[in-house]
Amino acid sequence: MKKVFLFSLIAALCIFAFNYQSPEPAVINNIAVQFVTTNNYGNNLYVDNFSIGNQYTNDVTVTSVNIPKDTNYSFAGTATFKVAPTATVMNVGSTTASGFNVVMTAGAYTSTKSVSSVASGTGINVVFDSLTITPNTPLNMKIYSTWASDMNKANDTLTQYTYYLPGVRRNVLIEAYTQWNCGPCAANTPYLDAFQSAHWDSLCIIRYHAWWPGSNNDPMYLYNTVQCSNRIRYYGVNGVPDGDMDGTYLHIFPYSPPDVQFGVPFYTRLNKGTPIGIHVTDSRIAGDSIKSDITINIVSPLVAGNYKLRVNAVERIRSYSGGSNGETSFKDIFRRMYPDTNGFAIPTTVGTYNYTYKYKRETEWIDSLVYTVAYVQNDVNKEVMNCDKGRRWALDAGNRGITPDVAGLKAMHRPEGDFYNNKMFFNTPQTDNIDAGFNFEVFESSFPPSGWSISNPDAGVTWSQFTGANGPLFPGSKCVTLPFYSYSGSGQNDYLNTRVYNNLDLTDSIRFNYAYAVYTGYADRLQVQLSTNGGSTYPYTIFDKSGSSLATAPATTSNFVPASASEWGRFSVALGTILAVTRTGTEVPTHFALMQNYPNPFNPVTNIVYMLPKSSQVSLKVYDVKGQLIETLFEGRQNQGIYITQFEGAKYASGMYFYKLDAGDYKEVKKMVLIK
Repeated sequence: MKKVFLFSLIAALCIFAFNYQSPEPAVINNIAVQFVTTNNYGNNLYVDNFSIGNQYTNDVTVTSVNIPKDTNYSFAGTATFKVAPTATVMNVGSTTASGFNVVMTAGAYTSTKSVSSVASGTGINVVFDSLTITPNTPLNMKIYSTWASDMNKANDTLTQYTYYLPGVRRNVLIEAYTQWNCGPCAANTPYLDAFQSAHWDSLCIIRYHAWWPGSNNDPMYLYNTVQCSNRIRYYGVNGVPDGDMDGTYLHIFPYSPPDVQFGVPFYTRLNKGTPIGIHVTDSRIAGDSIKSDITINIVSPLVAGNYKLRVNAVERIRSYSGGSNGETSFKDIFRRMYPDTNGFAIPTTVGTYNYTYKYKRETEWIDSLVYTVAYVQNDVNKEVMNCDKGRRWALDAGNRGITPDVAGLKAMHRPEGDFYNNKMFFNTPQTDNIDAGFNFEVFESSFPPSGWSISNPDAGVTWSQFTGANGPLFPGSKCVTLPFYSYSGSGQNDYLNTRVYNNLDLTDSIRFNYAYAVYTGYADRLQVQLSTNGGSTYPYTIFDKSGSSLATAPATTSNFVPASASEWGRFSVALGTILAVTRTGTEVPTHFALMQNYPNPFNPVTNIVYMLPKSSQVSLKVYDVKGQLIETLFEGRQNQGIYITQFEGAKYASGMYFYKLDAGDYKEVKKMVLIK
């Protein structure tokens, strides 16, 4: 029996070696990848810079343009307006790219700009000549590079369809969450105050007080516990300080640096027109009441949704003492929402609609410091369409009086011009439909990317785009996150699925950056799975880590955001190490074993066989003589059986190497020699 088993094993090795020498590598199609998270209410996970394929020596790509795709809204009704188109060009090759042009066309419009050089792994913004946009007129744009040395032409061109409808400028709403016993709140609030002071002309802020941390004795929460709680739960806020911008950018923390944490999404929102205009005027009546006149102007039909007008009484500034974090001055305090936190339903057809709401100034409030903030929100996706406030000035930090000092006033002023060209943060996805030899997604554009999808079974917290952190593999300012810190539904799975990739081979690799910090006592999990049938099933697990094994940064009880490249991890695995691990025969071995590689010595390919008597979590890795990991041949779960794979040594120097098998409790290391 032993002789029969040995003969079948040698025969399998011979067949495998023969097949490997085939001069034409097999084309692999229908590859898809799935990121699966399991929540344990720990700390935030970030993923960035997913790629599949092999990096070219010379490869530049046009990744984005600051004009959003598909349907958008202008800033001035049906009037034409001008934009300075700005495209991002990225060098994803391994050497510096130099001496090429980038061209943009849109109908009769053409603009050509030269690029002197772009270092490997970096990007530049190319600003084209001014483009006139006419609402109600389709715009087909094409932006492409002309670098003759580019080895991957498939990703040189960005094509995009854009259509502007009449719209108006927007203001931006920040809803912030705080508490007077919260130490981090005291540390972060000054950054929000400074940002508000610098952007008073187009920014509304409402600050809700929570019932935690510490004693539930915050007077600003206790004044209106029901409505404060309703609004905090509306966004699923589970920690303070926290901030939401326009219901689109959620859970902004920390607040520093404010130009990044608030500035990036703020200017992104300002550069998006809206179909809804809103104007609020406050006046005092009958001595102790406030009349708020609200005009809503819908200039284009609204898409399907559940649109609500929400009217809020806000107190600009008050002094309180008694909290444990040292704060005594509080701004933009939420007092009451009328008639309740559900708000008013509004029409969706084009027209001008006037609303008047009168509310009594309550005894607790200082009359001259109370004002109205009104906004329209779509409850389907929580997006705030526009907002305005009844107060046209901001008090200086040192002015606490009921009657403002004229020297302490800052007049309300809307900026002139069209786009905020010095603060461009728009990115839009590349729409080429050619499968390139090097496919990548840097998550700088709309989310989920074209062809990708999200599955959120519990309809709770799930994968979202994050601004203010970027993995080190490619440049940018965005990534994707699963905010476990705010995800209280332990045990829930969320799924992020890539598009389907074709024209790959076994030498192509899957790579991505990830970042995670443990919240002590809680262990979240990330699995990455591979499909070879276009996403119907995912039989290969190529990454599976949780808790401390997933961590790339020190443990913390704060809301983790990676602050530097050192707090990111990098994962890379070749398709060949997954798909070339082949089960041979049907015989079930009686024991674990790692066989000696064949041939040995070898040049440049050798074969490795191992045996599993039962289903196991398997890791097969190769190390150099210094003990440094140089390649992962397989990592994942396999059923019982005999498996065979190969190690390709063409890119390594001659010498001794070690290959190690970990399968359950079984561990074995063997030597092999590469001779060139």
